[in-house]
Parts: sequence; structure tokens; C-alpha cells
Amino acid sequence: MRAATSARLVVGSACLVVPRRVLGAVGGPDRDDARVRGITRVLGVRLVLQAGLDLAAGRRTRDLDVVIELAHAASMLLAAVLWPPHRRAALASAAVATGIALLDVSQGRVGGDVGDLVPARRPTSPRHTTSAAACSNC
Repeated sequence: MRAATSARLVVGSACLVVPRRVLGAVGGPDRDDARVRGITRVLGVRLVLQAGLDLAAGRRTRDLDVVIELAHAASMLLAAVLWPPHRRAALASAAVATGIALLDVSQGRVGGDVGDLVPARRPTSPRHTTSAAACSNC
């Protein structure tokens, strides 16, 4: 299981099951707001469902996962500006989404496999088996 998938499961489950504690952990003054707790639960459902899709489809979801997390982070930055009372929770959510996106990227180049990060070895021909100084073709 990818680290990003594990993070989605852990954070999503916490948001779903104990949203008040999650909001309290980030110091959000809005942790007693029923609407904010509901939004936190919806975020938790999204994260858990996304983790389930990660598990079912594997690496094929990596590109979409990164796009979703970065779009969520951008929307939370906007929310932090537009709704100051919810700034702490929004900024924490943006930070977590960005961190999960970075986990996705760090586990292999987006759009490719981990093996794509290792440069391919250039094939050697028999004429290049000697040193470059001795090679008349170099």
C-alpha cells in the first residue's frame, strides 16, 4: 500500500469518526460548529473512498490523486481568505492535502512508475568498449 493511500485512510477515518477532535487538533475555533463538522465528515468520506479506489486500481490513480489533492488545497486556500473564522481549519486541510500529493509524487514520477526515476542505461556497442581516448569514434 502506498504511503499516500495510508495517509488518506488515516486522515479520512479520523475526519469521518471524530471530526471535533480533528478540528480541535488544528486549533480550529469552529470545532463546535455542526456545519463545519459535517463538512469535515464529507472530506473524510472523500478521502476514504479515494483510498479505496487507490487500493482497487493501483498506480493508475496516481495522476488523478495528485490533481484532486492539489485542487482541494487550492480551494482551502481560497476558503481561508474568504472565511477568516475558518482560516485555521482551511489552512490545515490545505497543508494535509499538499502533503498527501507530495507523498504520491515522491513514490514515483506522476505519469510513470518508480522505475522511470532511474535513468536508462545507454546500450554499449562493441566499438565503445575501449576508453574514450582510444576510441576513434568518440
